[in-house]
Amino acid sequence: MTRTTPPNSAAPIAGGGTKPPLGVQLRDVLETANTPFRHVQDLLRFPISEARMRRRIREQLARGTPILVYSATKTASTAVAAALDRTPRLETVKVHHLQPEHFWAGPLSSPVAADGMLRHRAIEQRAARELLLQGSDRPLKVVAVMRDPIAFNLSNYTYFGRAYWMRHFWRRAPFMPTQTLLEHFLSTFPHASSSLWWTREFAATTGIDVLQAGFDAPRGWQRYQRGRFDCMVLRADIDDREKRSALAEWLDCDVAPVERENANDQQAAPGVYERLKEAMRAASKYIDAMLALPSAQVFYNTSQREALRAKWLG
Repeated sequence: MTRTTPPNSAAPIAGGGTKPPLGVQLRDVLETANTPFRHVQDLLRFPISEARMRRRIREQLARGTPILVYSATKTASTAVAAALDRTPRLETVKVHHLQPEHFWAGPLSSPVAADGMLRHRAIEQRAARELLLQGSDRPLKVVAVMRDPIAFNLSNYTYFGRAYWMRHFWRRAPFMPTQTLLEHFLSTFPHASSSLWWTREFAATTGIDVLQAGFDAPRGWQRYQRGRFDCMVLRADIDDREKRSALAEWLDCDVAPVERENANDQQAAPGVYERLKEAMRAASKYIDAMLALPSAQVFYNTSQREALRAKWLG
């Protein structure tokens, strides 16, 4: 998708918005001016945090082999990782991207990779790739979670709005008309990213192409094995008790309850997610396009996709 210039909400707004306070407008202007300084700050701080993570993974490897919770951003994988970490004798490394082309370099670079996939930056990425993939041939257990593409897109756009999509108007966003926000979301976000992740990340890393192998959609989870990789793939919408049961069966041990973690409303600009979610009720062509993505076709059967469509349009 082509990126557009962020809307100017400094003037009076028609169509449901209100004029933001002067202080809000000023802070957004300063955010833009501060971009080069943030980039330099990241370059200085990031390597320190990354080295700390590298030491942590080495310590985990000295005790055994951690479970790799490897899932796209905002798929409820944090809840799965937290449950496993609360389980005695289990440890995890949680990472979203392991292919370098999807590592975001900071505020001066694009959040969309050349292949059209959402980029992300986190201290676990290079350390996990170097130590768990390239630096070891041990058997590795991997958990991945699939979330419906509409929820995935809205959650990523709003949760990471301050870092990526709405950086230049993040504070003004709650004052802007919903239609203006929707148009910006539609024109800037890489909407196929949740589907591309399964081929450009998961298959590229594990050699397991879930979209070709198929998925047990009625059950909502499936185990895949290839070489050193033993993978459990879960759909985010199945009951947390089902997630726990699937993990326990896979690991052959009792697992702590899966509970909600890392809620979107802790990070997103106030009210924006809810307003965009409401706007989806009139976006039937967009809903249909997302449910036609390869991952949606594989992870959900026909009746489940129809139920998702009714949910978003209802």
